[in-house]
This record gives sequence, C-alpha cells and structure tokens, in this order.
Amino acid sequence: MDHHGPHGHHESHRVRQVKDARETRQGRYSAWLKKAKSRDACFKLQSHVMRYFTIDFDAHIIFYSHSVLQKKVSPPIPFMDIRGAEELPLPMKHAKGTTAMNFGFVLHTKLRSFELYTSSSADAAEWAFALNVAMLMGKLKCLERLKVLQDGQEHLPTDVEKEEEEEALKQVEEAAARLQEDAKRKELRLLQIQLRAKDEVAASRKEEEEAAEKKKQEQAAAEQKQVLEKQAEDLQMLQLQLLIQEEELTARKEEEEKAAQKKKEAAVQKKQEEEASAPRKQQAAKDLPAFEPSVLVEALAMLLASEVVESNGNTTAEWKEIQRLEEIQRARSKQPGTKHEATCLNPPMVVVPGASVNA
Repeated sequence: MDHHGPHGHHESHRVRQVKDARETRQGRYSAWLKKAKSRDACFKLQSHVMRYFTIDFDAHIIFYSHSVLQKKVSPPIPFMDIRGAEELPLPMKHAKGTTAMNFGFVLHTKLRSFELYTSSSADAAEWAFALNVAMLMGKLKCLERLKVLQDGQEHLPTDVEKEEEEEALKQVEEAAARLQEDAKRKELRLLQIQLRAKDEVAASRKEEEEAAEKKKQEQAAAEQKQVLEKQAEDLQMLQLQLLIQEEELTARKEEEEKAAQKKKEAAVQKKQEEEASAPRKQQAAKDLPAFEPSVLVEALAMLLASEVVESNGNTTAEWKEIQRLEEIQRARSKQPGTKHEATCLNPPMVVVPGASVNA
C-alpha cells in the first residue's frame, strides 16, 4: 500500500485500503516519515528529513527512498536484523489542527537505530507494532534456516522443533496482541487529549462570550446612567423654571394686592370726602328757595363752582345730587294747587366768579 508525497495531509498516513499490511502481516505498506539525521551526518542544515519508508512482509525487508517512485532506495534491512521498536513519549505541546509530524518511535537494528516521526500517536503505535512483529518473524525465519543448516538437507521437524515453532508463533501472537492493546490505549489517550483540548476551547469561548456579555452589560449600564443623568438635569431645569414662575406669580400677586390696597384706600378716602361734604350739601339744599328748575340748576352750579374740584374732574356724585334735586322740584310742581312762585320777593343772590350778576 503506497501513500502520496511528504507534503500531503496528515490523514494520508491514516488512509488505507481494505486491509492494512501492518495488521495482516501480508504484502507491503509505505508512507512518508520524518527521519532524524544521524549525529555523524555531514553538512547538517536540518535536524530532520522526509523519507518514504516501506515495510514488506512478503520479502521480509524494510527500506526507504527519497520519492514515491523509489528509483533509488536505501540498503534493505532484513527482518532478522531488527532488534525491536518502541514509541517515544508524547510531545508536551503541539499545534492544534496542524499536520506537524511530532509523534515518534525508534527502530533498533543490528547496525544502527532510526528515530522516526509520524503525524499521530495511533500511527506511531501501529508502526512500532508492525516492526516488532517483523522482528519476531525474522527470528522464526532464522530458526528455520538454522534447522536446515543442522543436517544440510530438508528433514521432517521433530516434536521438540514443532513445540519450539508453536512457542515462537505463540510469542508472536501474544506480542501482536500486546502491541494492539498498547495501540488502543494510545488511541484512547489521544482521544482524551483531543476531548480535553475541545473542553479547553469551549471554556475559553465561554469566557470570551461571558466577557463580551459583561462588556455589553457595562455599556448598557453606562448608557442608562447617561440617560438618568440627562433626565435628572432636565428635572432640575424644570424645577428651576417652576421656581422662577412661582416667584413671578408671587411678585405679580403682591403687585395686585398693593394695587387693590391703593384702590381701597382711594375709595375710603373718597367716601370720607363725600361724607364730609354731605352735611353741607344737605344744608345748602334746605336753604334753597323753591325756584324754577332752571334757577335751581343755576344756583347749584354756582354752589359747586365754589367748591374745590379734583384734578381728574370727577364730579359724578355732584351731578347726581343735582338730578335728584331737579326730580324733587318737578314732583312739587306737579302737585295740584301748587304755584311756581318765589317764596321770597327778593331771593338771595349767588355770585359765581367770572359770571354776570342776575336780579
């Protein structure tokens, strides 16, 4: 089974056909792995290089090349030269959602050790499992060759040899079962790590949402505070306007009360003046003779002219008194047997300043 180049996606190492040769122990399996350079490598510009590794369970060899075409390959490593394989500790930190090949395992051979890296913990466990199975298969192959070399020819296996072969096969099956169980545990651990990472992302997202909600609430509270402050300012302004209007109403009311008081005082003063002038007017009315209305009017006019008239020319009360006297005179003239004659032959003369003297 072959996979695409070293720059492919991480899932390329997990994509497989119907059966994986590393599990069935038949056929071949190939994939890109990151290989750590040996310590004695010359001109070491990078610590790791990408190589296309192949494990062939039919030919019982392992080799690698620089490309998928495998035009030039490394010297093959027989299964019998494998001394074992083991996983490296999981990396402490790795970028989430990336295809970084940080999950490693070590292949020990007769001549050297290879430090290799793949893109997932499960894939590293499968490689380690396949290489250890290959080691056991190499040991079985070596035992078969030793048996052939003992007699120099083919012979039927003895009971002891059969037991040894069965024991070796049993060891291979047990080792395969243990490796599969380890791979499952590693897969479960990786799944737990992924779930923990998801929980951390969810918790971080929740914290960000809570922070955003808190910020939104603070902004809303600040806006509400500004609205309340504006309402308080408007209320203070309204109270000030009402206070000014109340002061204006109070001042107006005081002015109206003062004007009413002055008007009342003027009315009282006028009433007092009228009361003071009433006896004199009544006495003058009694002293008047029974003249004709025209004579009476002239006499009253001369009497009023002798009094001090107010500057505003308000003589309404005096003219009402004149009208009243005229009505009395008319009433007397209408009585039967009454003559319009003077009560005295020589009526008193009333002199009005600036007027002619009438007999």
